Amino acid sequence: MNKITLLLIIAITGFHGFSQCHINPYIQNNYELDAKVLALRAILNDPSDPDYGNPFLPEERYTIYLERLSALYENPFNSPKVDSIFTKFRFHVNYEYEQPIQFKEISFSVKWDVPWLEDFKNTGISGVAALDDLISQYNLSISNFLDLSSCSCTFLTLETGFDFLNIHALIDDFEAIPDLDNVELPLIDLDARLNYMGIPYYINGDKVEACDIQVGGDDFLFILWAGDCRSGCVFSEYRFARVTKDCEVLSAPRNESGKLSFYPNPASDKIYLNGIPLDGGSIQIYSVQGKLLVSLKTTSSEIDVSQLSSGIYFIQLISSNGSLDVLKFIKE
Repeated sequence: MNKITLLLIIAITGFHGFSQCHINPYIQNNYELDAKVLALRAILNDPSDPDYGNPFLPEERYTIYLERLSALYENPFNSPKVDSIFTKFRFHVNYEYEQPIQFKEISFSVKWDVPWLEDFKNTGISGVAALDDLISQYNLSISNFLDLSSCSCTFLTLETGFDFLNIHALIDDFEAIPDLDNVELPLIDLDARLNYMGIPYYINGDKVEACDIQVGGDDFLFILWAGDCRSGCVFSEYRFARVTKDCEVLSAPRNESGKLSFYPNPASDKIYLNGIPLDGGSIQIYSVQGKLLVSLKTTSSEIDVSQLSSGIYFIQLISSNGSLDVLKFIKE
């Protein structure tokens, strides 16, 4: 076989491998918001990300999540557990709990003696060029305001007309405008936390009220929460899957509940694992961006995490027989 023929075969094979990524119509119709929130989570977790300060989310940043969810939805292993993700449990991303993502509103306060305040409340136009330009550029309008005598000021909330905006990127722009104080992103309605829409399901006798999809590298965690989730969920249960950026599904989801546990969570110095076989397998810790940070053998149930920065991480445990479990923890 000559070199040119070989190169052609490699090129065709490579192209075919890439083309396996596509978006299933069901996923497109039901998971676009999920994909956008997953993309924005990844961006906001990395201040060096080129889109960190970009109010508009590039399509290619969330398309990859739609493609990977599509690969899982099409269930190459014909696994009942995979089917249950989208039918029985109907997992969706939770944009209020644990990792809140604001994509619609921004608020600030203005003192009553600011001359343009009343006109702004009545018309949505302040006469302040920098403020009016932001409102026009990002399709913002006043959704509500509250006059408070305690501070002699008015709190105003602006809402974008766009379906999805990286509002976090606008904070600095609003803070730079004179007369605007307390620029912040409003708390999301707690009803958004109670996002579970699947079949009635119970963990330790408590009804599941919330769910989430979290991604670390190629690892997808599907989480169920139960136990008074309005004040803070008490119980959780996980399913796990691995889907590469080339849309290859590497393993079917598994139920991790009751198999392994660890404490404390959040952790500041060390994590202690329960139920882990000390059999010469491996422990790996990944950032939410999928970067491998720690790798060691399972010769001890104690993991030193003191050198990690504050944030969310995934612990991947691979036993000597090849079985794999994934846990999530928060480093204080």
